[in-house]
Amino acid sequence: VSQEASREGSKEDIYVIVYNALAKERDEVVSLPIDSSTHSHVEKLLVGEHSDWVPVTSSVLPNANYAQVTGAASYIVYFEAKNIPPLGALVFRVSRRSEGEMLSLASFPAFPRNLRRSVENDIDDEIVMSNDMLSVKFARSTGVITSITNLRDGITVKVQQQYGFYKSAFKDTSMNLVQDGDNFKGDGKCLPGYTDAEGDEYPWLIGSAERWQNSGAYIFRPTSDQQLHTLRPKQTKSVVFYNSELVKEVHSVFGQGGWIKQIARLYPGENFVDIEYVVGPVPIDDGGKEVVSKWATSIANEGHFFTDSNGREFQKRKRGDHNVFGPDQPNSDEPISGNYYPVTAAIFIEDDVYSFGCTVDRSQGGSSLADGALELMIQRRTLYDDARGVGEPLNETDIGITPNQPFGNAERLGEGVIVKGHHRIIVGKGGSGASKMRGAMDSTFSQPHVFVASAPSGTAITFRPTLSMLQSSLPDNIMVISFIALAEEHTYLIRLGHQYGPDEDKDLSRQVEIDLHKLFKKTITSVREKTLSGNQLRDDWETRRLQWDCKKGDESLSPDGLIDGRVVLKPLEIRTFEIVIM
Repeated sequence: VSQEASREGSKEDIYVIVYNALAKERDEVVSLPIDSSTHSHVEKLLVGEHSDWVPVTSSVLPNANYAQVTGAASYIVYFEAKNIPPLGALVFRVSRRSEGEMLSLASFPAFPRNLRRSVENDIDDEIVMSNDMLSVKFARSTGVITSITNLRDGITVKVQQQYGFYKSAFKDTSMNLVQDGDNFKGDGKCLPGYTDAEGDEYPWLIGSAERWQNSGAYIFRPTSDQQLHTLRPKQTKSVVFYNSELVKEVHSVFGQGGWIKQIARLYPGENFVDIEYVVGPVPIDDGGKEVVSKWATSIANEGHFFTDSNGREFQKRKRGDHNVFGPDQPNSDEPISGNYYPVTAAIFIEDDVYSFGCTVDRSQGGSSLADGALELMIQRRTLYDDARGVGEPLNETDIGITPNQPFGNAERLGEGVIVKGHHRIIVGKGGSGASKMRGAMDSTFSQPHVFVASAPSGTAITFRPTLSMLQSSLPDNIMVISFIALAEEHTYLIRLGHQYGPDEDKDLSRQVEIDLHKLFKKTITSVREKTLSGNQLRDDWETRRLQWDCKKGDESLSPDGLIDGRVVLKPLEIRTFEIVIM
């Protein structure tokens, strides 16, 4: 929609609704693809007794289109969306600049020369981009990050940024299987707890016994050398560097043929470096690959690192933990994959001086395989099945696959897929890792929802006078996890969650009291607390459940009742309510 409306000769304005699903007010930089750099005048609608449009800060940058999207926009307009209300929205209008404005802007309509720098190689020099929170240094010859300074905390973390891959383990061996009814069977064995009707488990059994388990859709297993093959960053005489008023970017390329690209961005007022990575097509001429992003620092984490458990409690992990691998195998037979853990929202390392962490925009595997190091797996492409039920390699391509036997040979068609993702890198003082991650996890997980439409220029459009469901923002450590309309009229199910764990933050780990009657703009006439799943009243469940003696144990287990619509939330607690709003 925005591309069509912004093409040369178009006489349409673009309308953008930016919705905030968090329960607190937020500031964001919103990006919108456009096909002409002249469509860059952005205004925000001020809703009140007399609605008006006011200009907001914006910048237009060329779209690198590293993901090779067909028909991609030529430019991206970035604009500032300040004070987006909780569970609410702001309205913006993007229009073409007038001829008078165009004559005064040297950066249009061509590539914005004042934003781009081509820097000659100098071994002793670096590129620096900064905002009021961070200062980030890059190698001038490659565009690779070398240090990150948190200006508020007054600390600098020197880093070695790398991309690389593990070669996928495989043994291309045919198996002597016999037909047994509708299933293929080897020696008739089956894993404990499974039935013959659940398929052939013989490859798993014999593969484990002979130690040739393939890496595949279910199993991550590097080759026996356990080596990370590092991809060299491309040396160049002119690193792409955009230094606009709103967004700053440094581009870098990795690997032979440049099959990994990166854009590091810095936004005003944010305490993270946004890393956009584009991977693919992953070359497979020398076998399957498990691609990772790795950061090396001087942090003395002594083998410990932290990963989230489905976005809730942080779990302390230990490299080569004998409680995981057994006392006789402290390093495991699989020192790489055996030390990988799921990362749903965030991972971090820390010592007494520094903390270094990363939030993810999708579930990934991650680890700290050496002190000071942190790595995340960002793409996989294998060539052999791991015999765990899928029946094909993890080899996704951009066209698809032919049918399975007997209708086809399950041959992959096209090139390997190209994936794009984002990591947010955050540094801080020692012992602050959990607090830093908590502050970024919700905004990373719940990006603003952007809705786009267009209309002929000059069209009068009426918007509702209020665009927020809440009276005001909830505290920074409280989130509305669910807001569900029930079958009964005016009745809703809401879940409130405390987003910090005990002792993670001096202030935000404290319990919080919320008055539900002051939460919404309309009047709440009824509040009933339910169990977490919402299928029964909590009071009824409390009378039937086993009553634990909490006096000598953890006092946090003792429940706080619902008094006049006021509820107390303890660290990481989630409570569910059925309310009637009139």
